[in-house]
Amino acid sequence: MVSVPRYVLATYVKQGRDHDFEMFMREVVAPAEAQARPHLVGRWRLLRPAADQPEGSTRAWLVFFEGPADLDEWNLEPLFEEAYGVEKAREHMQYFEDMVEGDQTVYALEGESAL
Repeated sequence: MVSVPRYVLATYVKQGRDHDFEMFMREVVAPAEAQARPHLVGRWRLLRPAADQPEGSTRAWLVFFEGPADLDEWNLEPLFEEAYGVEKAREHMQYFEDMVEGDQTVYALEGESAL
């Protein structure tokens, strides 16, 4: 089994803000990554929550980060500062924080377990 660090990030988006969140990821996060950290392009995926959530489930957007990058490389604030400058980074972070509810949850995984 190959030991490659992988992270899963659960982000809880406020009701009615799913479209805003998806557009933010597409129009702000992805271009910042391409500009400031091109080595990370294509190494993450965004999965949206199902519209028909089973009773008792937790509704979250999931981001899968793949490869050997350290979790700090995926941190939005320094990424935005590198790509957009300090003032614009603050604006983007405020917009992001306005969309999310509570803290994000991070899971660090080593890899797949053979069954």
